[in-house]
Amino acid sequence: MKSLHTISRFHIFKNRKQILKNPLVFHRENFERYGDSFRIKLGQKHPLIFTRDPGFIKHVLQKQHKKYQKSPIQTVDLAKYIGHGILTSNGDHWRTHRRMVQPAFHKEKLKNLMGTIREAIQSELQRIVPNKTYDVFPLMRDLAFQVVAKSLFSSVNIRPQMEQLQSITETNQEMLVKEMRQPYLN
Repeated sequence: MKSLHTISRFHIFKNRKQILKNPLVFHRENFERYGDSFRIKLGQKHPLIFTRDPGFIKHVLQKQHKKYQKSPIQTVDLAKYIGHGILTSNGDHWRTHRRMVQPAFHKEKLKNLMGTIREAIQSELQRIVPNKTYDVFPLMRDLAFQVVAKSLFSSVNIRPQMEQLQSITETNQEMLVKEMRQPYLN
C-alpha cells in the first residue's frame, strides 16, 4: 500500500472550531486534497485512518479483519451510549453479533427492502410542494428513518410513533456527536 498523507496535530488544533461544528466538512476537504485515504495523528499511539477506498475497506473489514481493532472512541466512548454490539466490539464478541445480523442482509431480504424504500419515497414525494426550495438533508434523514422504522415495525400507520421516536433519536444523536467530537480537543 502506498504511503498515506498524515494530517498533523497542529492542523487539527488549527481547525478545531470547524471540526467541532461539523467534522464532515473538514474530512471532505482532506479527501479532496489527499485522495481516498489519509491519516490523522492525534497522540503518541496509533493514528486514525480515514478512507473511502472500497479495496482498502474490503481489506480491513473482510480479508484481514483479525489484524485490525476499532478505536476506543467506538469500543469505549460510543459503547457507553449504545451498548456493546457489532458497531462497538472487537474479536469474538463482534463475530457473534455479526453472525446474528448476517441473515438480515441476505439477497432475498434486501430485495424485499426495495419495496419498503420505494413506498417511503413515494410517500414523501406526496408531501413535497413543486417549485419550492427544500433542504435535502432533513428529507434524506426522514426517508432513511422511515425505511428503518417500517422495516422493524409492522404497523401500517406508524407516522405518529415514528415522529416521536425520531425526535428522541435526534436528541440522543446530537448529545452523542458532541461528545464523540471531543477527542479533537485533547
